[in-house]
Amino acid sequence: MNNYALAGLVPRSRLLTAALLLCLVLLLLWQGSTVLILTVFAAIALVAVWEWAGMCPGLEGAWRWPLLATLAATMLALYFLPTVVGAMVLAVALLWWALALGLVLRYPSLPAWLGGPLAQALIIGIAVVPAWLALSRLAAGHRGLLLVCLSLVWAADSAAYLVGRRLGSRKLCPQVSPGKTVEGLVGGLVAAAFTGLAAGLAFRLDTAALIGLMGLTTLCAALSVVGDLAESLFKRRAGIKDSGAVLPGHGGVLDRIDALLAAAPLFALAAPLLVGD
Repeated sequence: MNNYALAGLVPRSRLLTAALLLCLVLLLLWQGSTVLILTVFAAIALVAVWEWAGMCPGLEGAWRWPLLATLAATMLALYFLPTVVGAMVLAVALLWWALALGLVLRYPSLPAWLGGPLAQALIIGIAVVPAWLALSRLAAGHRGLLLVCLSLVWAADSAAYLVGRRLGSRKLCPQVSPGKTVEGLVGGLVAAAFTGLAAGLAFRLDTAALIGLMGLTTLCAALSVVGDLAESLFKRRAGIKDSGAVLPGHGGVLDRIDALLAAAPLFALAAPLLVGD
């Protein structure tokens, strides 16, 4: 039996897993209560924390349990803090992703502090917790925007994968992720822009807000690539291909949400201002 679909571009296991995950997420957003959505997102985030810590020297053993408990308590506390505090947390996350881009660009030359267990624990927390908070705020205030946030990352990732496999020739960041191409990046950005266009039309935005949303989805897609590359950096440093083996064709949970971790904080900060909610 042929194990590939879409003209040999995508492994069948990857397609089936993606289709199942998409159905489950859509069902959750359509029928799930806010508490259920937040709980499911928290569980996914904590599994990603577990996988990420397993790639970090000094955190891969018993220290993963206290890290998991600390971040779970932090997520719970942050949700009940004032909105302005949440916005500050999301802004801090954006600073980390800017730093992560610098680390990716200079790899394999990395600063010595990056190897410390405390620094690695802080990085995991700053990357994962604000993303959970961003998605939680969207889930509680505007599920339509939550769907747009998820969709732009899915669209960008899928388009980048397909365009890169079919047309890719120029390597984007070979020292960290040899499979990514400039052509794939462009394909992903275009797909994200169209996602913003479709969402803006569905929300019946005026021209200025529509263009703003398209720009935001495109920028978030670019940021999502930084999230993907940052995780690749940690995997390459650990000498592994995937963060786990939970999802057939995709690897671990962290492999599936790394792009979303970087895109969600910016989207949650800016999108409600454009849509008016």
